[in-house]
Amino acid sequence: MDTLRSLEGLGVIGLFYIGILWLALSYWALKDARSRSDSSSFHLFALAINLFFPLLGFFVYLLVRPSSTLAEQRSLELEAELLATPEPTLDTRPCPACGRQIESEYILCPYCHTRFAKRCPTCAHAVRLGWTLCPYCAAPLDASAVPRVASQG
Repeated sequence: MDTLRSLEGLGVIGLFYIGILWLALSYWALKDARSRSDSSSFHLFALAINLFFPLLGFFVYLLVRPSSTLAEQRSLELEAELLATPEPTLDTRPCPACGRQIESEYILCPYCHTRFAKRCPTCAHAVRLGWTLCPYCAAPLDASAVPRVASQG
């Protein structure tokens, strides 16, 4: 008789454990459905199928649920949008000597070392070599103060 009572106690504990597991599985399915869809009918479907068909409902839900979460879908959309936008292009121009593309703010071609501009000593803007006056700050430019670049050869 004592053995029967101890088995009965274990049966009650086992049923309690299965009931908690059943409710936890239903709650998990509801949370998972909310993370994968905005449809409240899909949320109710996920909860109902797991409440009414405990183990079978879980496997059915795993078959019909969307493969990615809403956060993953949004991340993929943002990545696709980022890839679709063109890269910002630098403001470039061809070098007058070698023809390679260089940034328009350069005062010297990094490829052939041709100097085609200098910096104003007052405001540091790029000014052309033949100018005698800076158009940005009206400072006089001394033509003899232009540094020379060592020629390659």
